[in-house]
Amino acid sequence: MKLHKFASIAVGVSLLTTSLFPATVTVAQSAPFESESEIPRYSPELAMLQKQLAASGMTNVGIARAEYITTAAGFDPATSQTIIANDRQPLFSSPQFVENDPRRGGRSSLTYVVDQSDGGAFTWTGTGLVLLPNSATEPVVDKSMATWHLDTHCNGPAAEKIIDSGGNIDVFDDVVFGRPPGTPTADITHGGWISSRFFEWFQPGGSRLILAITISFIFLDESGNPTDIDQNGHADTAFVESYYNRLFAWAPSGNQDNLAIESIATHESGHAFGLDHFGRIFLTKNGPTDDEIHYAPRAVMNAVYVSPFPELTGTDRSSFCRIWANSR
Repeated sequence: MKLHKFASIAVGVSLLTTSLFPATVTVAQSAPFESESEIPRYSPELAMLQKQLAASGMTNVGIARAEYITTAAGFDPATSQTIIANDRQPLFSSPQFVENDPRRGGRSSLTYVVDQSDGGAFTWTGTGLVLLPNSATEPVVDKSMATWHLDTHCNGPAAEKIIDSGGNIDVFDDVVFGRPPGTPTADITHGGWISSRFFEWFQPGGSRLILAITISFIFLDESGNPTDIDQNGHADTAFVESYYNRLFAWAPSGNQDNLAIESIATHESGHAFGLDHFGRIFLTKNGPTDDEIHYAPRAVMNAVYVSPFPELTGTDRSSFCRIWANSR
């Protein structure tokens, strides 16, 4: 498949695009491996940002992990795409929301908001780039959130939408860019399409490889340790933020020139609900014009994007239900 990425973006300046995948990439299925879970890797960069967050005065929450989805060109089988901010604390590896957590208002549902203040998405029309209005992108994000509640067939939490207040409602981008952090208004914030340089924090050349990323924040006690009030062996999620890379071209359902907003927003929403990456992925090089990417199994929560794939699979549903089957 072919996608386009921007060589430069500026108001009033012509925008150039180049082929994201110069080779033809096909998807192949493969038999499941013994382990389908990604092993998180420690990130000194996240640890540094955590210190900056604490220095800003936010001492009751901490950065736990970041999970990103890449192009096939950005996939490295030796490097995990789930990165953690602490290499010695097992509770950091897989935080989860606590149902009826009094620190989040005691709700059984999860709330989410779509930040309308961070830049919009661009779409490639075949002759040029056009800015997608929020009226085109936000309903797709809404659909992605609803998918996990409606299509998993177990008693998961409802996703209740909160309207954007117009203020600064996200945190992580402010920490990265050295600004005072905002104040979250929901459990899950879709932070919109932002500057590609934001993604350089996570991987060398990440601005041209990472499509979107979700960051999980956890509650900390007075000593700075992660809390686990329901004693399930997982740190307690405080809030989650997802961001999308403005360097790429996007469309609601995707096509050969544009990334699929629905597919990637559904993937990021899965992270927000507590799902990890899963499935083993490897790339077979068959020459300069024919590469083959293998998934075991193919699912929404695979860590690499090749083509639009918004429909949940059995693996996606079972992973969701393992977390939420006992919710009320």
